[in-house]
Amino acid sequence: MTDQPSRASEPAKAPRAPRRLGAKRLKFPTPPAPAPAAQSRPSRLLRLERELQEARRRLDDMTRLAYLDEMSGLANRRAFDDELRRTIDRATRYAMPAVVAIIDLDRFKAINDLYGHRAGDAVIVAVAQCLRTHVRASDFVARTGGDEFGLILSNIGLDDAGQKIEMLRAELGRIEYSFGAEPVHVSVSVGISAIEAGFGRCPVHEADLAMYRQKRASRTIYTLG
Repeated sequence: MTDQPSRASEPAKAPRAPRRLGAKRLKFPTPPAPAPAAQSRPSRLLRLERELQEARRRLDDMTRLAYLDEMSGLANRRAFDDELRRTIDRATRYAMPAVVAIIDLDRFKAINDLYGHRAGDAVIVAVAQCLRTHVRASDFVARTGGDEFGLILSNIGLDDAGQKIEMLRAELGRIEYSFGAEPVHVSVSVGISAIEAGFGRCPVHEADLAMYRQKRASRTIYTLG
């Protein structure tokens, strides 16, 4: 009987290396970032309220600048015209008496020509401060042109308004500036007109005419200096 070789004597085979799947890597989706905590309703309302207040403030500032004369700090012509329309409407609806006054500086061009525009600007500011100080809280004062001011006196008759205007003229006459060697006194010409229900003519036009009549009369006796 022929002897068979023993399997134990056979050399052991090396273990087979694991099969590689290749160089391609498997990609997995990036997990989404956690969502921020939802803002509470009260905090959202508070933020919106702050934004609304800021928008209102900006609108108020723009409106104020649109109706303000920057040099004098008074209302401008646009604001004066709006207030005049409201005053005429009140006179028509409620028979509320009112008076409009047009105030024009005398010799203002001469002040600018002789002493310069800085002197003229100083006179404008001084007149504006005087008017603001001596009118009632219910009255409306504006700078309506270069050397012209408008005044709306509410709830007052023509006679009482005339006395008020004479007082204002006296106060303005106390303003004095020294530009160079000679003092310069401020003087004004003023025209007034009643604002009445059913009044067919424009009260500002009537006040303008009265003011120019006074200016022509005063020029015959007034000299600069």
